[in-house]
Amino acid sequence: MLELYLRGRSMRIIEFFKRLFHREKPIEIKQKKYLNPPKKMKQKKDLNPPKKMKQTYVAKSTNYLDEQYELFQTIQPGYLVFCRMPVCEDNLVDINHPHRIRPFLIIKKDKDYLYGYAGSTKKKNPKIQYTLKDGHKDKKTGAFSDSYLYLNNVYRIPIQNIKGILKQVSGKDLIQIQRKIQLLKNSDVHHIDLFENIEFTFEIGDIVEYNTSLYFLSKIQGDKIYGYVCSNTNGDIELKGLNLFINTDIERKIEPNPHSLKYIFNTNVNRYVNKQLKKENKEVLKLKEDVYVSRNVQYYNYYPLGTILRDINTDEEIVYLFNYRKRPYCAKLEEMYNDNYSIWQYSPKYYYVEDELTLLGIKDMLEGFLSKKSRNKEVNKTFIPILEMEYKKLKKEIKKV
Repeated sequence: MLELYLRGRSMRIIEFFKRLFHREKPIEIKQKKYLNPPKKMKQKKDLNPPKKMKQTYVAKSTNYLDEQYELFQTIQPGYLVFCRMPVCEDNLVDINHPHRIRPFLIIKKDKDYLYGYAGSTKKKNPKIQYTLKDGHKDKKTGAFSDSYLYLNNVYRIPIQNIKGILKQVSGKDLIQIQRKIQLLKNSDVHHIDLFENIEFTFEIGDIVEYNTSLYFLSKIQGDKIYGYVCSNTNGDIELKGLNLFINTDIERKIEPNPHSLKYIFNTNVNRYVNKQLKKENKEVLKLKEDVYVSRNVQYYNYYPLGTILRDINTDEEIVYLFNYRKRPYCAKLEEMYNDNYSIWQYSPKYYYVEDELTLLGIKDMLEGFLSKKSRNKEVNKTFIPILEMEYKKLKKEIKKV
């Protein structure tokens, strides 16, 4: 009993001292991880582009001079403006100092930015470039040279990047630039912008798609547009590089829209087409003046109508009429004396120019061909529309005389 008593007492004494000297450990509350973020937050990849990626500088336009803001207020779409390239600093390092400031063709603007196409002195890719005459000015000499506008990328330019105004681009150039931009948009460059205040226009020589067929525009009369059918197989004129042929026997009235534009020929297409139609003639004339189209008949004049030619071997005299599908045609003078009007093909290399008919002589000849008797001849039927047109032209000339 005594032993149990002493053991119990000792346990109480130990418990007493524990309570006297031992402090209860405070409860530690651990913060959740999201309440204590790391010092550096990793950016998403799309916010940190690779070093050589061309990216428009997106800083807000606040750090600009009063002079720059005055220029900004003056600048309108169609101005050619010197600007510091609006790209991030990492990309700017890779560009030579003289090329960091270049001309930009302004296409639109808002309250803080200009938007434009960059110019360059290097001609690299004609498909996406437009040649602007006197679009570059040398800083040292002040001399002007051609500039090549890259129309595949629109830059957003803050006010603080503006350095000066070079010039206002002519309306003629702006129309052609608008056409080139439309052509690029119709292909695969969809993100570029058109001028908002410039109307799109078609020109003779454009190739457009209409009702699933391609057409080479031959005539534009007000809002009426006509075109020759194009194909990959046959035709009178081959458009080298496009694998297309123009069929000048089929001309139709069409109603294309800007989105149907497929090809643009920047050179004088009228002259190119006419040269193909009359290769034997060294003089290149305009299509609209020398090639006429009526009832699907195409022709031109190598010599003036009524020119008298003589055969170098037989001394036979003929009267030149016209060329049709690259072949020359005539009437025999002796037959016409006998009131017999027939159209014949001849070989030019055996004939030389001797004389020409008077206006009244040409009139009598055409009236003979257009008589009921001559119209019904098989050799003449194909060419009657040509002779009718020549007769109308002749009557106008006679009235002037």
